[in-house]
Amino acid sequence: MKRLQVLCITLLLFASLAVTAQQANVKVIALFANKALLQVGGQQKIVSKGETFEGVLLQSASGRNAVVVIDGETLELGLNQSIGSSYKKRERSSLSIAPDARGMYYVAGTINGTPTNFLVDTGATHVTISGRKAKALNVDFKKGVRGKAQTAAAVVAVWQIRLASVSIGTIKVGNVTALVIEGNHPAEVLLGNSFLSRTDIQKAGSTLEITQRH
Repeated sequence: MKRLQVLCITLLLFASLAVTAQQANVKVIALFANKALLQVGGQQKIVSKGETFEGVLLQSASGRNAVVVIDGETLELGLNQSIGSSYKKRERSSLSIAPDARGMYYVAGTINGTPTNFLVDTGATHVTISGRKAKALNVDFKKGVRGKAQTAAAVVAVWQIRLASVSIGTIKVGNVTALVIEGNHPAEVLLGNSFLSRTDIQKAGSTLEITQRH
């Protein structure tokens, strides 16, 4: 019986140490306009507004304070102010995408919470959507910055906009630049580098591995 009690105490101790190892203090070391030097555990980085570092999103920053989002909770921190060890570092979300018969990478996801399918396109500068598809997704693109682009058929109107969120699997990125092209092309929503550059991408054989960058 005593040996069983000792074993239980030992297991509880290891569990406690494992939780403590995942915990980290979040502290504001320095403040700038739209930037802050954050310390998360033993790591430090100058983080720009809208950027996520070690699971901590910097929503805004000024010379007075920084507003951060942790596990969905918005907190305001002053210079040298920190959050206690109740913060737990998140595991990085990742997704594996296998190619289709033509070697193309398609993946399901959402734009502003609305489901859609994407074609992963590392050659596209932005997430790119046709005007027809944008309307179906209830994206009010005509409030964006209008311009013109030459296609194979004609000169068409384009709008540069900001999407509140784009997600694939459990990977979610906010405030994503997108391009909407008047008409029906491209036929697929192109998942371009305005999203992909904020993730880590590598190939494992023919499979594409995409991991959320914190």
